Amino acid sequence: MLRLQDVRVTLGDFRLHDISLHAKQGEYMVLLGPTGTGKTVLLETIAGMHQIEKGKIFIHGRDATRLPPEKRNLGVVYQDYALFPHLTVRKNIAFGLELRGEPGYKSRKAVREIADFLDIGQILDRRPVNLSGGERQRVALARALVLEPYALLLDEPLSALDRSTRDRLRRELKRIHKEFGVTIVHITHDLTEAFFLAGHLAVMKDGHILQEGKPEDVLKRPWSRVVAELLGIENFIAATWTAGVLLSPMGPIDFSPPRFDFAECPKKLYLTVPGWCVEVLPQKEEKRYAWMGNMRVAGVDLMDGHLELELSHSSGERLRTSVSRREVEALAVSFEIGRKVPIGLLKQGIHVIPQ
Repeated sequence: MLRLQDVRVTLGDFRLHDISLHAKQGEYMVLLGPTGTGKTVLLETIAGMHQIEKGKIFIHGRDATRLPPEKRNLGVVYQDYALFPHLTVRKNIAFGLELRGEPGYKSRKAVREIADFLDIGQILDRRPVNLSGGERQRVALARALVLEPYALLLDEPLSALDRSTRDRLRRELKRIHKEFGVTIVHITHDLTEAFFLAGHLAVMKDGHILQEGKPEDVLKRPWSRVVAELLGIENFIAATWTAGVLLSPMGPIDFSPPRFDFAECPKKLYLTVPGWCVEVLPQKEEKRYAWMGNMRVAGVDLMDGHLELELSHSSGERLRTSVSRREVEALAVSFEIGRKVPIGLLKQGIHVIPQ
């Protein structure tokens, strides 16, 4: 449905560097990256708003590189909604249909159907100023979807909403995708949002696509420390691969780097250790663990429903993990600052990347 081939765009000092992406028909693709990394520029380039220096864009099997935005049949929803304040909700939704010259009766029917689908039929005669953030977002989605676009481009669509509205609309986007079957390209810096919605995930920074694939594959096997950090992994243990053994400041690590042939394995490595792999009071099944030992509680933060722990090893290495309140009660241990607790690193989630 959507294919970018070595696309390069320069805007002042910023550049998109030879971007290649492929979104299949009906796929939900999420572009994840920090603010200022070029996600919106890329989305606008797909929509036809920026001139391409190099490369091609194909939409629905057609070379759309030089097509103007109105000829690409793409729906765009911005984080600020971009609704016309002087028009009612009904006229906002119908705006694109009127530009296309759709007959009035067809336009009215299409507006009513999409409004019912998104549960905004009761606000059709209001103006945007009288709507909540969630209602404005639904109107923006309706205005894009009513045109039956080849693909829907979403620019941080939930970032301006409060938590409960954001959670509700996140589920709504999943329903829209399932029932419409529309191809979606969604940009965000929010990890929860990305993993909840994405069928295909692309990690982006500084105008580059660093890695892409199924979300669970990218999370389990990041290609670099930068990717791992963007995916929310906080624990990195420096290690060396010497004579077939992983050595770290915490001692030997019982883990063989599966990503590398032993003969080609880099000498200096990082172990990426997701927080859930740092187990407090590990069980006796030692084969499950790459490392076991004592660490000191260096920090405790009480969060909603769980404790965030920072653990310190005598070597100076620090790890972060979380423990639910239910686990705290079951473990019957007090996490006081300075207290030593047994820790195990589960082999299951550890990954090795070169330094």
